[in-house]
Amino acid sequence: MKGFFFPIYIIFIFTAIITHIWTVIIAFSEGGFLGGILSLFLPFLAELYWMLKMFGENDTYAYIALLHLILAIPFSMFGGGKDNTDHLD
Repeated sequence: MKGFFFPIYIIFIFTAIITHIWTVIIAFSEGGFLGGILSLFLPFLAELYWMLKMFGENDTYAYIALLHLILAIPFSMFGGGKDNTDHLD
């Protein structure tokens, strides 16, 4: 399973960084300076808030952010391809 998840995890990390930068740009342009700064330092909450706010206005961003929030669940559960049994040795 590790061999399958690791390449997908690397792609996920790269696209999640791009999505977060996109979130911060939206936050600065729509929410002002304070919204941008808060979004910069609170990525999960910011993406959740701006995803909900952008549905109907910027659907491309909203669906990409939704996909990243959903994919974060299995990657956090499975450790993103890392072998979590190292501590058992």
